[in-house]
Amino acid sequence: MESSGIKINVAIISDLHIGGGAKSKDFSVDNVSGAVIDNYLDQFKEFVVKENIKADYLVVPGDISNSADKEEFVLASSLIKQIAVSLGVEEKKILFCPGNHDVDWKTITALRALHHSESDVIRSKYLNFHSGGLVFSDNLTSADGRFDESPYLVSWEFEDVLVCSLNTAVFDESDKKPHHGEVKPAQLMQIDKILSDKSATKKLKIFIFHHHPKQYLDSTFPLADFSAMTNAEGLLDILSKYGFDFVVHGHKHIPRFTMQIQTVGHPLWILCAGSFSASLDNRYFEAVGNNFHLIEFHDRCSKTQYARGVVKSWTHYSGPGWMQSQAKGSVDSQHYFGAFLPLPQLQAELQLRLGSILEEKKFVEWKSFVSVNPELKYYTNESLRASLKAIQGELNATLHEIDNINLDQLVILKR
Repeated sequence: MESSGIKINVAIISDLHIGGGAKSKDFSVDNVSGAVIDNYLDQFKEFVVKENIKADYLVVPGDISNSADKEEFVLASSLIKQIAVSLGVEEKKILFCPGNHDVDWKTITALRALHHSESDVIRSKYLNFHSGGLVFSDNLTSADGRFDESPYLVSWEFEDVLVCSLNTAVFDESDKKPHHGEVKPAQLMQIDKILSDKSATKKLKIFIFHHHPKQYLDSTFPLADFSAMTNAEGLLDILSKYGFDFVVHGHKHIPRFTMQIQTVGHPLWILCAGSFSASLDNRYFEAVGNNFHLIEFHDRCSKTQYARGVVKSWTHYSGPGWMQSQAKGSVDSQHYFGAFLPLPQLQAELQLRLGSILEEKKFVEWKSFVSVNPELKYYTNESLRASLKAIQGELNATLHEIDNINLDQLVILKR
């Protein structure tokens, strides 16, 4: 199947919690009681060199600071710019959105007591975030829209990419219980109009926000999660309608990669990025570490026009440092995306191609198989695992450790 090239790399760091919530002393301002590492930035730079990682864009989907203090944003701006340099990203291509920890609740309380207007209160939430001389205020000068003015949508357009960023924390306040993300119905109408005007572009389209748009399976949290984005389905419907290629969000510190099909029918590939540098309490996060992701966009399928590529993920632990993410954790080290078929069709295609190979050979290495059949690698890991399990009887094969390893390590053994 023919395709058109894209060749764009997007690096993702989310939920830095720079300040009292960071795991490293160099990511902290004053309170370093939770910091267990001296110099996280140097470790990251060494990791980037070792893995030879290069990116075209750097995306930071919220909770940049821990308490929305100006000192935290000053430090965050410096650290994020250094991270961008290490990845080869131009400063103007650092893109972001605020999270709930980036809201200055102290100022809100004071202004409400003085009976200021709602627009003044909302604007005051982000005075520190918008401080002059920081990468956040600098890069917003080249964007359309504002995070503190309705519909709280910002967009950057480059020669090859359109990135839209929504502030889902704008209505959160200190006395709001439970705290959660939100997009209001009136906003959705405005967002629909804005994206309608931009939808004709042939550029890669990425949408970012902070709060999770769906309830994820939480095996480490016994309590109900009420912090998801209200009215998220309406937003996802709009993104599907206008054919967005990829969605990135933060907030949940356990990363996930999913595909969502809305009623409009265009699949949305969604990366929940986890946390890059927050201190994670093992009582709730067990063996989950901090995460860095690189989205490599390869091409666009000529038949479906879906953008195809791979999400590469690495995890940092305080002892061993950076390593490839493992399937037993929350994400595989590689998640391909950009293809979709109903499971029966995918199973039939896999059975046909693998069956012909196993007639002549005793085993098939998945990595070698998809190098010869590259279009098959772009289905989600979950759909491939489910399909392979469904046909292993017909193939008379054993799927060696399929649930415990990344697919590129899979060996299919003929019985």
